[in-house]
Amino acid sequence: MMEIVNNFQSGFRNGIANNGHVVYCRYGLPHLVCLPINRPDDPLLSPALSHLKAMNGYYAQQFFIHLSDSLNSENVISNLYQYATQSTVALADHSKDELIEEISLLVTTNKLLIIPLYE
Repeated sequence: MMEIVNNFQSGFRNGIANNGHVVYCRYGLPHLVCLPINRPDDPLLSPALSHLKAMNGYYAQQFFIHLSDSLNSENVISNLYQYATQSTVALADHSKDELIEEISLLVTTNKLLIIPLYE
């Protein structure tokens, strides 16, 4: 499992190796946020966190609202939105709360996965 964590770099990734975005939750634990098509084909990778879809994405919203400020980049939400929607929208165009709501809806509809990268 340690190999999986070391294969991903924190932050937004572009290009042919665009496997998603590693974010750190409020407890400092790494999670891979990726589109289903970009989910790594690794049998040791944990399943996506399905409980975050409950209550119309409320728990997904809480997950994104409380991401670690010290371990994630300051524009992590904007980067996640751009990755998930393949859009050039930035925080300047929408509020952070609006972007979090949109990202949470994508998690609720299985268009975005949150996969823990720890045991």
